[in-house]
Amino acid sequence: MFLTRLSRRWRLTALTFLLLLIAGTGAGAQSQAGPAGAPAGPYNQQQWWVPITIRAPGPNVVLLETVVYRPVGNGPFPLVTINHGKPRRGTLPERSMHPDYIAAAKWFVDRGFVVAVPMRRGYGASQGSLGDFAGNCEDRDYFESARLTAIDIEGVIAYMQRQSFVDPRNVVVLGHSWGGLGALGVAFDGTPGVTGIINFAAGGSSVAPGQICGGEDRLIADFRRLGSGGHIPEIWLYAENDHYFAPPLAHAMYEAYRAVARAPITFVDLPAFNEDGHFTIMRGDTAIWGPAVAKFLSFLPSKN
Repeated sequence: MFLTRLSRRWRLTALTFLLLLIAGTGAGAQSQAGPAGAPAGPYNQQQWWVPITIRAPGPNVVLLETVVYRPVGNGPFPLVTINHGKPRRGTLPERSMHPDYIAAAKWFVDRGFVVAVPMRRGYGASQGSLGDFAGNCEDRDYFESARLTAIDIEGVIAYMQRQSFVDPRNVVVLGHSWGGLGALGVAFDGTPGVTGIINFAAGGSSVAPGQICGGEDRLIADFRRLGSGGHIPEIWLYAENDHYFAPPLAHAMYEAYRAVARAPITFVDLPAFNEDGHFTIMRGDTAIWGPAVAKFLSFLPSKN
């Protein structure tokens, strides 16, 4: 019995150590920034470790798990960053998430873009701890959460802008769900080189259909605050059957934001998709949203 208990205890200790190692280091054995391995396939898909600098409390460099896709050729090409959401509480461990949005990434590469799909701090194999939200559920600060989420996105942009195959003056930020909230934070900050924002179902802290941390009024008010700094063209896309941010809430957030923004903001009502249209950008055919996004991209100012 002692050996059985010891064996069980050892297994638990080993498992705990492994989880702590993964959570604490994220990138694990990877200690060097940049690409890991050679590009693969027709879309030159490649694992990268992107370094970003955070200040909490002093400067610290962490590596973010990122997948990069590239057109054929040397470029420089315009850049799109695709930024993920945040799972509802208790549904999916953040460390189990990894870069997705493959169909969307390929759609952009087919149109001449380099695509970077990063995982923020605390997600997947990225180093660091979660740092993309402010306040508890009852008093969630969505304005500050957007700005915090933008830190990681802007760090990835800055690093990719230094790559020889990227045109640093032509960057588009796509954000999905919580990543869309972060994209609005980027717009508020006026990040150099960013020419357009694509918001797929942005919002925050939907704990269940019709339930928002802090209430819908708080979310709408904070979207208005974000809009006061918006001076980059944007397109917003929400599905008819989005069970995180239903059409009435989505339109209310849009109207609050647009009322104070200083750049054109286009709203697109997407058709219903499967059981929950919130995931259209991840799981739906690109034909659902491609025409609207292609039209938006065609009107963006080019810095050639």
